[in-house]
Amino acid sequence: MFDKGRIPYKTILAAKNGDAVAIDEILKHYDSYINYHSCRTLCDENGTPYTYFDEEIKARIQAKLLQKVMDDFDPTKTPDA
Repeated sequence: MFDKGRIPYKTILAAKNGDAVAIDEILKHYDSYINYHSCRTLCDENGTPYTYFDEEIKARIQAKLLQKVMDDFDPTKTPDA
């Protein structure tokens, strides 16, 4: 459903080093996945459910993703071939 392949190692490394283009590429790669998980279902006063897109949730997911890239990505480990 969301599979777009892998993000190239050099892109992740560049993002870790603060490259804005690489960071944007990572966010674009995961955009449909993040959008899917940013939808919320609520019920109105009559009990009718409706779905809405939560921008705050999207921003939080994106921030967490970038935090993981910056903090947890270890460039000393080589990627699997």
